[in-house]
Amino acid sequence: MVFTNLHYADDVLRENIQGLAKNYKIELNTLSKMLGVDCTWLKDFMDRKVHLNIHFFNKIHLGEICTDTDDTPNAPNPLWFSHVVSMLCDGVAMINEDDRVKAIIEGLNIDYSMSYESIALYTNLDLSDVENFMIDVNLIPFEKKYKLAVATLFLHYLLKKEPNYEFPRGI
Repeated sequence: MVFTNLHYADDVLRENIQGLAKNYKIELNTLSKMLGVDCTWLKDFMDRKVHLNIHFFNKIHLGEICTDTDDTPNAPNPLWFSHVVSMLCDGVAMINEDDRVKAIIEGLNIDYSMSYESIALYTNLDLSDVENFMIDVNLIPFEKKYKLAVATLFLHYLLKKEPNYEFPRGI
């Protein structure tokens, strides 16, 4: 397969990033901080001075052995960057709130072997509430869903932080 425009995926990403600014008021400096991507690289990417996916294409389809970014040392991992930008644009609205909470609970259970009982204790709910939610989200009232969501989102956030996290000054 021959691609006539190797920068097509970059163009789609640029459109998505412009959509983030227009639809969600997320500017480049904010996106840079959110994703941990160098702001100068991001600006250069938007100005078409650097390209992300051509390097990814070359590695996948041409078998080149090179770093993730070749001549753009501050470029993010192309697959990860594309995925997160896409999810910020469309994915957040595509997945309903209950399914997100269920996915986080499943993640806590699978990634950390956290039992439903432990989750129930952290949420101050009965074990049956957590189990019922996982069976059918409509089996527990909204107030309990809210407690479950807040506690599990916090646990997810807490456990996903990098081990070299630095505390803000004064703590």
